[in-house]
Amino acid sequence: MRGSEVRASFLDFFKARDHLIVPSASLVPAGDPTLMFTNAGMVQFKDVFLGLADPPHPRVADSQKCLRISGKHNDLEEVGRDTYHHTFFEMLGNWSFGDYYKAEAIEWAWELLTREWGLPAERLYATVYRTDDEAETLWKKISGLPGERIMRFGEKDNFWEMGETGPCGPCSEIHIDRGEAACDRKAEAGHRCSVNGGCARYIEIWNLVFIQYTRDEQGELHDLPDRHVDTGMGLERVAAVLEGVDGNYDGSLLRSIIEATERLSGRRYGANPDEDVSFRVLADHGRAVSFMIADGIEPSNEGRGYVLRRILRRAARHGKNLGFDEPFLYRVCQSVIETMGEAYPELVERGDRIGEVVRGEEE
Repeated sequence: MRGSEVRASFLDFFKARDHLIVPSASLVPAGDPTLMFTNAGMVQFKDVFLGLADPPHPRVADSQKCLRISGKHNDLEEVGRDTYHHTFFEMLGNWSFGDYYKAEAIEWAWELLTREWGLPAERLYATVYRTDDEAETLWKKISGLPGERIMRFGEKDNFWEMGETGPCGPCSEIHIDRGEAACDRKAEAGHRCSVNGGCARYIEIWNLVFIQYTRDEQGELHDLPDRHVDTGMGLERVAAVLEGVDGNYDGSLLRSIIEATERLSGRRYGANPDEDVSFRVLADHGRAVSFMIADGIEPSNEGRGYVLRRILRRAARHGKNLGFDEPFLYRVCQSVIETMGEAYPELVERGDRIGEVVRGEEE
């Protein structure tokens, strides 16, 4: 199952369960000064969670384009160093606005992963917030997972917040064991592979957030008028698992972009570990700048434009590591448009401007 098929399968699954499929929101949050970029699928529904707006439907699903490169969620410096971090990524998500809650969210997640997609139950783990007895009980009942594969963690891992303020709540994550060979820290003395242990063997593939609070500017939690469900699954990560490849950058969603860089540079991904970092950076950053420009962001010396310029400059540095001395990133961006333009037509519509801006910055 290729990445584009995973996206379609997810949306079809929830459409069959009375979810309205909505388009991705812009990377520029509408009317929200607390966020620089859309960093999760729930951003467009923040006012719904706060009781300030009506939802388009009690149940919603989508594939949301996201950037995590500023504020609380910032993955920029991690990108390239491993095979699973990104600045730009797609987040598959389903929501309940005061409708279903933990039982249905857990049941449908388990059904999609194990029955529809065929992931082996014996390789899956669930985590819950340290005080969430209800979620632990539901996981045991619905999945049949043994107690040792349902694990409790604290705020760092199992309490989700969009930002410093706003909607939040306990979460339950689903992790998969990819086997000993997937560990990327074997050489480190004392390292032990484990869920939330910081290596690539056990990776999170889905986060089910049970939104019941909002945090104010003083850091205090308050109950929301209704309880909601907000789930998020990184498309690149789950697609790589389903495609049976080593990491996100080996999956179909990113491999075609890496292949474009291979053709332009005359070098091969997988031949040199240092150059592999640069290949991954260019694939990620090529996607990030393409989508940023498509959503109307232009390079500048402040705000979102400055972040765009930082990404372009980091890409240029890694381009030199692959032997590029002339403008090249605009051609990588063309492969992004070809790969993702069907799912996101704004890339095609703004394709000329993307090329102009990127080449102008390179020159």
